[in-house]
Amino acid sequence: MALMHSFSLRPRRPISLFTAVSNHIQRQSLYRYLAQRSLLSREVGSISSFHQLERDIRIQCKSHNFGNTAALKLFDIMLSSNPPPSVSSFNILLTHVKRLGDYSLVLWIYKTALGADVLSPDIYTHGIAIDTYFRLGRLDLGFGVLGDLIKRGWNLNVVVLSCLIDGLCKHSRIKDAMKLFETMPELGSTPGAVTYLVLITCYIKMGQIGTGLAILGCMMKFGITPSVQTLNALVHGLCTVDKLVEATALVLRLPHMGFAPDVITYGTLINGYFKSKNACTVEVGFGVFGEMLKRGHHPNTIVCTAMVKGLCDINRVDEASVLVEKMYSKFGCSPNVVTYSTLIKGLCAINRVDEAVVLVEMMRDELGCSPNVITYTTLINGLCCVGDTQAALKLLREMENNEKNDCCKPDKVTYLTIIYNLCRLGEMNEALKELEKMDALKVSDGSRFRKWQRR
Repeated sequence: MALMHSFSLRPRRPISLFTAVSNHIQRQSLYRYLAQRSLLSREVGSISSFHQLERDIRIQCKSHNFGNTAALKLFDIMLSSNPPPSVSSFNILLTHVKRLGDYSLVLWIYKTALGADVLSPDIYTHGIAIDTYFRLGRLDLGFGVLGDLIKRGWNLNVVVLSCLIDGLCKHSRIKDAMKLFETMPELGSTPGAVTYLVLITCYIKMGQIGTGLAILGCMMKFGITPSVQTLNALVHGLCTVDKLVEATALVLRLPHMGFAPDVITYGTLINGYFKSKNACTVEVGFGVFGEMLKRGHHPNTIVCTAMVKGLCDINRVDEASVLVEKMYSKFGCSPNVVTYSTLIKGLCAINRVDEAVVLVEMMRDELGCSPNVITYTTLINGLCCVGDTQAALKLLREMENNEKNDCCKPDKVTYLTIIYNLCRLGEMNEALKELEKMDALKVSDGSRFRKWQRR
């Protein structure tokens, strides 16, 4: 329904800080266009009071259907309401749009609201803007906003400074991040749990697990209780460098620190044990899995897929197959294309290619999980490994002729896989034909597949 008379439009000064929404709308008529759209919009519902508008903004932003279109429609109403929504409502909208990953839209809403004179930003609004600039790689603009805040005499809180430290860490400016961290008290702010989490995560990604643990110790020394996310980050870091004993010891200490390990904690530890390609270590992983079930936690698809891969890596493919079959009935999570592709790779590795072919057909016809280029390339490699190059070439032709699903189009890795195997088996003429076709088609490089293959 249209906005009620209590939210009648009032004149705003012309918007000049940003370009028009579309090529058909001139900059000087942008506000009028947005206001007309909001009057015609029937998506958000009737708003009869300021408080109802505020409530509706929160409800819409938390909706499962919230996306870019919904955000723009909601912003239209916020832009044309009189009086305008509170700054906290704008912060909620900006935060949820940022979670969508559309950082350009965040800045567009921010600048448009400022230009329409409906937003008086607070420290949190500026923090969102700074973080968004950093995520876009524009550290210069982010620090520009910071400099403006300092010039205006604003007190920088822990949220804004943590955003700055996070941005510096993500752009590998660790020394600058630590310098800012050390000067936080001088800026009138004390590092909080989020600040420490940012630094710990940064050092873990750099492989400096010892430094991350040292920061954890410093954090606890100052009486700041780490969050379970912080501890999970440390568990992940220890598992990444194969320090499974230390990771397990940390998990065992969690209850004494007032934390209960969650699904992510157990899943990280299980993945660490199962990716070892060692039968004894995998058995320890099963022990962690049993403890997880005992504590009332159910594994998700990611955890189960890690277990399937670990079992396939030590040639226990039958157990992996049973796990895939029971994922939904026993644990309530469904196998996805990665799960099935992992099992197919395991079957091909022990020359059970016929079963892999059947599984691909089941994915396509019965299981409701369409194979992708990774699945088909894995199967092509398996067929070549048992010498059935004709079946592999037939499958490649089917991929090339698939007009319904672009995800199944062969990429460079697909062609290189079959070319390598044809050369290996002495079928040089066929190999040259596929090489010429690959060059002629200018296929994509399949970098995502190579990353998956190395896992």
